[in-house]
Amino acid sequence: MKGTIVKTRGIALTLATACMFGLGTVLGKLATASLHPLLVTFLNFLLGGILLLLFLSMRRISLRTNLKRDDWMNVLLVSVLGTALPACCVIIGLGLTSAIKAGFLLQFQGISSILFAVIFLHEKLNRKQIAGILLLLLGSALVVIKNMQTSVWGSLNIGDGLVLLGALGFGYAILPSKQLAPKIDSLPLIVWKLLISALVVLPILATRQAVIPPHISSALYWIMPIYIISNFCIAYVTQQESLKYLQGWEAATVMQSMPIFSTIFAILLLGDSLSLLQISGGMIALAGGCVVALTATQRAATKKRVVIPQEAPQEGILH
Repeated sequence: MKGTIVKTRGIALTLATACMFGLGTVLGKLATASLHPLLVTFLNFLLGGILLLLFLSMRRISLRTNLKRDDWMNVLLVSVLGTALPACCVIIGLGLTSAIKAGFLLQFQGISSILFAVIFLHEKLNRKQIAGILLLLLGSALVVIKNMQTSVWGSLNIGDGLVLLGALGFGYAILPSKQLAPKIDSLPLIVWKLLISALVVLPILATRQAVIPPHISSALYWIMPIYIISNFCIAYVTQQESLKYLQGWEAATVMQSMPIFSTIFAILLLGDSLSLLQISGGMIALAGGCVVALTATQRAATKKRVVIPQEAPQEGILH
C-alpha cells in the first residue's frame, strides 16, 4: 500500500511537470516573437533562480550542501549540458517552428536518456526498445510532414533541428539528476542549476547585438512571469522531486504525455490546428515513446528481482 502511494505521488508530480513543459512550448513560442531567444533564456534562468532563492530564504532553507566533489561535477553537468545549452537550443528553435511539432520532437529526450544509459551505464537495447524507437521516429516524422504533399526533408527546418538537439541534452540530464536526487533537496539543487545556467548563457548573450527591442509588447508582461514560474520554478522542482519516488525510466514514461499538453495549449492559445496525418503520427509517437520507457522500466524491475543465491556453509567445517 505504501509503495502504491509513493508511485502515485511520483506519477502526479511527473504529470504536473509534463503539463508545465507543454505549456512552456507555447509560452516560449509567444515570448520569442517579441524578445531575442537568448534574452528569454537568460531571464528565465536568472529570475527563476532568484524567485526560488527568495522562497528558500523565507522558508529558512540553507543553500549550502554537503555534496562531494563528484556530486558537484554532476551539478555542473546537469546545469551546463543538461539545462543551459539544451534550453538555448529549444527556445531558439521555438521561434522557428510550431509549438505542436516542438512538443512531439521533445519526446526524443526519452530516447536520448536510453542512448546515454547505453553509452555510460553499458545498458543494452532489446527488440521492444528498438521497435518503440522506430515507432517514435515514424510518428514524429508524420507530425512534422503534416500532409502527404510534402516530404520529411522538405518539412524539416533549422528550428526542428535545434529543438531535437535540445531534447537530446534534456535526456542526458536525467542521468546526473537521478544520481543527485538522494543527496540534495530539490529546491537547493534547482537554485544552483538555474543560477549556474544563467552564468553560462550570459557570455553567449553578450556576443549578440540589439537583443532588447525598442518597443516591448504588453503581452510579455504576463507571458514571461507565467513562463518563468511554470517552467523554471514549478516544473523543474516537480521533475527533480519525482525522481525520489520513481525510477528514471518510469518518469520518462509519464513524460511521454507532454505532447498532449503542448498540443492542447497550442490549439487554445495559438489557434494551431492538426491534420489527420499529424493526429495519426502523434498517436504512433506516443505509443512508441511509451514502449521505449515501459520496456526500460520492466528491465530495471527485473534486475531488482534478481537475487544472487548465497552458498550454503559446508558441513564438517568448524567456524
